[in-house]
Amino acid sequence: MITKTISDEIDAVSEGIWSSMVNIPLVSSANSACTSPSQMGGAVTSSVQIVGAWQGAVCLEMGATLAHNATASLICAEPAELTHDDVRDAAGELANMTAGGIKELLPGPCQISLPTVVMGTEFEFSVPHGMVVYRSVFDTCFGHLLVTLIRGEELSSNTRPSGDMTSLL
Repeated sequence: MITKTISDEIDAVSEGIWSSMVNIPLVSSANSACTSPSQMGGAVTSSVQIVGAWQGAVCLEMGATLAHNATASLICAEPAELTHDDVRDAAGELANMTAGGIKELLPGPCQISLPTVVMGTEFEFSVPHGMVVYRSVFDTCFGHLLVTLIRGEELSSNTRPSGDMTSLL
């Protein structure tokens, strides 16, 4: 289970990365209802797997406006100049930095994977046999950012996979 201290540290990792790397301050939000791309006008979801002593994933979800503005700031470009590849790369790098910071808070040793990025409006992103153990919703001047920590559930020999996956959206 994620303790209050760890949740505060996860939030601090996220806030530090966004403040220093993309110059977009994050403010904790009570708006936990904003959890799908349709509510964000299109979305970018990036995820990095954590493997080792702790198994799971870190997932960032944001609307297209936030993704474009974060990318522009990260690569010092105008939002109108950006390509889909620029946005995809920046979203992956932000997830990579976030997962790297969060990995240091978890039991080790652990390693992180390369990021996976999904963009669009009609998609569902899930981690098979994963359980959301922590989610933060942040407000920015460009929309919401969701930071989710998912723990991989071990399947025992008595557990039969049901085909259900924990949806992040």
